[in-house]
Amino acid sequence: MGVSELVREFEWLSERGTPRVALWADRQPALAGCVELGDVLKAVRADPDPALHALLSELRAGCLLAARVVLHALLPKMIVMSRADRGAFVMDYVAHLWLRILDYPLDRRPQRIAANLALDTLKAVQAERRQGVVLLEPHRFTEVPVLVDPDPPRKTRGLLRTALDRGLVDPHTHAILASVYADGFSAKEAARRYGVSPITIQRRCRRGVKRLAAHADELATAL
Repeated sequence: MGVSELVREFEWLSERGTPRVALWADRQPALAGCVELGDVLKAVRADPDPALHALLSELRAGCLLAARVVLHALLPKMIVMSRADRGAFVMDYVAHLWLRILDYPLDRRPQRIAANLALDTLKAVQAERRQGVVLLEPHRFTEVPVLVDPDPPRKTRGLLRTALDRGLVDPHTHAILASVYADGFSAKEAARRYGVSPITIQRRCRRGVKRLAAHADELATAL
């Protein structure tokens, strides 16, 4: 998926999102008067923090459409940032932005939300590059890395939970690894589940497995 596909998808969502926007307008003062998704975007542009806070609150309540609106509102910024970065593609920025939106700490950082999301995304893209993750086009590989001698799902869950508890992987990496290695999801299935691209799933798995391998002794002792 590229930027043009994201735009077309948002247009499709806009045609069907009016009932959801009505619910937001009733619950969120910052979105009062909004009728369609385009109105929500205008609210974000007019006064970013209250509108983004409202959308992230709806995300916390389980509405992924709210997260999608946040992503679309910040999409122009991602395009500008990617053009200044010769080492990454715009969809690398979009993928990391989506993950940042999903786990944004709204209670701790209720102000400058757009700037925080953009900076967190930039840091994530740079961190991925420092870790030596090779950016590959979709046709270059189709499978996630394989855990050597994988344990049965129950033991795998224990391993991944221990890695999460010890801060070796972040919550979203843990969730993705569990989906792939414990639940048996393919990269495409996991991508649909988390609303990201299969490449993002593959990268998260590669990075996660690398972290697990680097702390194998510590994990073995803790289990």
